Amino acid sequence: MSWRTIVITKEAKLSLRLNHLVVKHENVIKVPLSEIAALILENPNVSISGHMLNALAKQHILTILCDEQHNPSVFIQSTFGHHRQPRKIKEQFSWTDRKKGLAWQNIVRQKITLQYSLINHYIHDERKHLLKGYIDQVQLHDGTNREGHAAKVYFNLLFGHQFTRDKEIPINWALNYGYSILCSSLTRLIVSKGYLSEIGIHHINEFNLYNLASDLMEVYRPLIDRIVYEMNLEGTLSEFNKHHRRVILSMFDKKVKINEKVYTLNHSMQLYLDGFFDFMSKDKTTEFCLPIY
Repeated sequence: MSWRTIVITKEAKLSLRLNHLVVKHENVIKVPLSEIAALILENPNVSISGHMLNALAKQHILTILCDEQHNPSVFIQSTFGHHRQPRKIKEQFSWTDRKKGLAWQNIVRQKITLQYSLINHYIHDERKHLLKGYIDQVQLHDGTNREGHAAKVYFNLLFGHQFTRDKEIPINWALNYGYSILCSSLTRLIVSKGYLSEIGIHHINEFNLYNLASDLMEVYRPLIDRIVYEMNLEGTLSEFNKHHRRVILSMFDKKVKINEKVYTLNHSMQLYLDGFFDFMSKDKTTEFCLPIY
């Protein structure tokens, strides 16, 4: 199981040699591809060979290119992710409306449960019990939008009543950065298992290439929220720096419990997706396992 997160911050040349990533800058660094879970290219002046790009795709290494403001802008994935991809896609289009509704109900319940756990740990405010009450109120397809109601209470308790998700402040930049990395990670895994990330179970935006990843990442959002809350960010966007980005990328070092065992974030995602796809594509009525952290 790969475990390293490699971040390239300076101008460098990346190439492939004997199944190693070779980084040439002031010094030459070699890293076995088998050890790399994610490669983040923060500097737009990094050059990379075609052989290296193909190797990264074949190894299913999460590879993200950032723009001049260090925002994730592009991620690399294989065109074909699985040797039975046509069969998997056919299964995906046959998912029943009830299965989609049950899956989304379970995901929303777990998301709110994790939000409540985070608030209960850090915030002493009686309004947190509103979150706990929403958990049992989540219906099939979340028809009464408990997720939306919970989100309003949750963010106001976590970051204050003046906080909104559309403000250009360091907290939102940090959240968006973390969510983008999460979405990219899950999209890579979805494609590697032969499914289409464009076809979701709840998100159906025709302009969103990552509808399914947007659905499945909901249970991991509170993990990013916890990291950002603990950073205690203040000031302006210009003060958000490399150190803050590294703290957010520490998400890959976090331990996640699933199936009663503890795993790394990437490994937990693998198991979570396997359970989800098994539930959706087979005649199963038991719920799939969801992450706990």
